[in-house]
Amino acid sequence: MQNFQHKLLTDLDETGFGVKDETNLSAYTPPHWHKAVELLLFVKGRVTCKFENSTLQAKPGSIHIINSHELHATKCSRNARYLCVHILPSQMCKFVPNFEQLSFSLAFDPEDQVKAIAYEQLRIHLQEILRQTEEAHLAYKLERQARLFAVTALLVKHFSQPLPVEEVKLQRSDMVRLEPVLDYIQLHHAEELPLEEAADSMGLNKEYFCRLFKKNMGVSYLQYVYQIRTTAFCRDLETTDDPIGEIAERHGFRDPKMLNQYFREIYGCTPSEKRKFFREVTIDEPDDELD
Repeated sequence: MQNFQHKLLTDLDETGFGVKDETNLSAYTPPHWHKAVELLLFVKGRVTCKFENSTLQAKPGSIHIINSHELHATKCSRNARYLCVHILPSQMCKFVPNFEQLSFSLAFDPEDQVKAIAYEQLRIHLQEILRQTEEAHLAYKLERQARLFAVTALLVKHFSQPLPVEEVKLQRSDMVRLEPVLDYIQLHHAEELPLEEAADSMGLNKEYFCRLFKKNMGVSYLQYVYQIRTTAFCRDLETTDDPIGEIAERHGFRDPKMLNQYFREIYGCTPSEKRKFFREVTIDEPDDELD
């Protein structure tokens, strides 16, 4: 396992913002983090976000923020949809010098009218960003960019608090060390990924690497590798008609028992049952939608 490289989120533009309209997911995203702050507007369906010490069941119309380097995983219903906005702290430091030391939370006392109004303004801006992205008229990027800055200003002004510099460094140092390993797994998940080589790439012995990985990711190194393989396998299971064995081989599964074990842990069924579900024409329970 050689030439580890760290990569930024691919949706970020030169100003430090990224916007994604995530739809028709039926997906699980294993534990991960990124340098960008992530702001989510839930539009439709059921989305479960799991954090280190809590779980969020998102409702349409709600907003949630995930801080830089905050470990999280998501699981979505088939008809889920949400708007995802990424904000890169290093770029925002041009406007707010201590942005990288800010921690964000949207929790507030309902009696706090100032924050209640600010929260509603956030929702309006995010809804408009979604609408502008859908319509994509001549000036939509300019209008969207203005709202992205407005959203960021609201977050800084009403929903942030500074953390001590040393605390920030302590929280993130191990995560930063692991980033090249995680990026390599994402790019090469179908290949052999020996634990020993991952540890060697960081200059660590195997035992210490295992403890470091479990502490920061919430799962073991091998569990993480198989989760990445399983979710990639499921995407192809849904979007192609290729034989299950061929898809399994494509994503690094040599042992059908191992595939079935991890697939059932994540999706609660076998690959064959999941494919049948994808292919069946069913009337789903009506999903609440964002007005």
